[in-house]
Amino acid sequence: METYRLKNIAILILLLLNGCLLLLLGYQNLQAMRAETDTAGQLEALYAANQLKLGSGVDLDQPVLSPLSLSRQGETEQAIASFLLGCAAEPASQGGGIYSYEGDHGTIHFRAGGSFDGSSLTLAVDDITAFCQQFCQQFGYADLQVQIQNRTGSVTAIQQVSGVPVAGCSLTLRFERGVLASVNGAHVSLEDAVPEPAERMNCVTALVRFLDYRNTAGVVCSEVTDVRCVYELQGGAAPRLLPMWRVETDTYVYFVNCATGEVTRH
Repeated sequence: METYRLKNIAILILLLLNGCLLLLLGYQNLQAMRAETDTAGQLEALYAANQLKLGSGVDLDQPVLSPLSLSRQGETEQAIASFLLGCAAEPASQGGGIYSYEGDHGTIHFRAGGSFDGSSLTLAVDDITAFCQQFCQQFGYADLQVQIQNRTGSVTAIQQVSGVPVAGCSLTLRFERGVLASVNGAHVSLEDAVPEPAERMNCVTALVRFLDYRNTAGVVCSEVTDVRCVYELQGGAAPRLLPMWRVETDTYVYFVNCATGEVTRH
């Protein structure tokens, strides 16, 4: 009988302990929610005091991206070159991290940092828009902008990785009378990408940094319409993707470096 009572007491103590832990967790969550609400209110008040509006659609709680170290992917470079040259293109090393891909309609050069270009190309394209859409779909580009008249002009796009735009990974295709004449751009791949440990600036801090920059540099704008964490390509022998806060205003777009807090206009 005594053992039975001791077991009941132990169970009761455990139940009370679990209840206390649940209450503590709930209280901490409530405090965190209140802190987030207070932070958002303080930021809005700070912006209002500086005659700058914070758009209602701005999400201050969105996650921060991790910086990534990238590896060069020769198969992807070859696939891009073959698509743009209209035939299978084999790589040839030019030294200094440069590979050239030659085909019947010209040559495209790729560099270790992810950039590529080709001029004096001669690939005839029947449907320019469909050709560019297929390329973008296959290699992860979005925001396609077509400026073609009489089958002459340019098409631009920007690469996305995991649904996130990559600043510095743009693409420009130029056509002359239905012929792909030149290409200039950059491409990165997340295959074998390695996350880097680093301090990551949250959205609120980035907006405070932008406000300081706006006041110091005399930036003319009246509203921050959108904020999003994106990537920027840092080229070189060992390319990296660095997280940036993209701050869109009613005048220009700015980027806040998540590591240094530096603000630049693009």
